[in-house]
Amino acid sequence: TNSVVDFENGGGGGGGGGSRVVTDRSFFQQLEKEENCGDDDYEACFHQQGKKRRLSSEQVQFLEKSFEVENKLEPERKVQLAKDLGLQPRQVAIWFQNRRARFKTKQLEKDYGTLKASFDNLKDDYDNLLQENDKLKEE
Repeated sequence: TNSVVDFENGGGGGGGGGSRVVTDRSFFQQLEKEENCGDDDYEACFHQQGKKRRLSSEQVQFLEKSFEVENKLEPERKVQLAKDLGLQPRQVAIWFQNRRARFKTKQLEKDYGTLKASFDNLKDDYDNLLQENDKLKEE
């Protein structure tokens, strides 16, 4: 079952009956919303669901500078950035996660380019050595 014991509304005391069972699923939905919302703009978080908002260029620039300093995000820093930018902490966390993924992809592309160029040079050297070896065998 999806029930929860509610001790706060029970009336204390010793014997039985001091607590009640809550089976309403909205309790869990409420907890989930509380976890995903900041304290400052609690009501606005309920109304933003379903709306996908793009960050302003100023917010992105601020986040980019912060990412350059440190690409990992400690909880305190996440909350502070969210307050500074007027965003939810979850938005900041997701932006950093996406930015790390983009950084990793760009780094892999760069590494691939470097390795490919190195391979091409080595292959050219190898082909030249084979040709030179064939010429020496003919002599």
